[in-house]
Amino acid sequence: MLKLKFIVLSMSILGLAVFGFYANEARTEIYYLCGSFGKGTAYSSVIRQLNTVNLSEYKVENLPQGKRVIHSSALHFHLLSCDIEFNPQEKVVAVLYG
Repeated sequence: MLKLKFIVLSMSILGLAVFGFYANEARTEIYYLCGSFGKGTAYSSVIRQLNTVNLSEYKVENLPQGKRVIHSSALHFHLLSCDIEFNPQEKVVAVLYG
């Protein structure tokens, strides 16, 4: 019985460590990609870079004043995100990380 508890505890700790590693990598992916988008960057360039992500995802919203791309990860329950706003000419006007 004690051996079974040890195995379960070991597997739980290993699972949490693996989850923690991937969650940190997803956070890093969002953070660094978000930092690479500046004002005036073209929409096509942003999408091309976001298509390289492995641990996160993005969605595009069409707004009356332009578009918004929300880049986040399910590993963070989409609570940590990078919001990229575009004007009607499809150029970045604002980047918000948080």
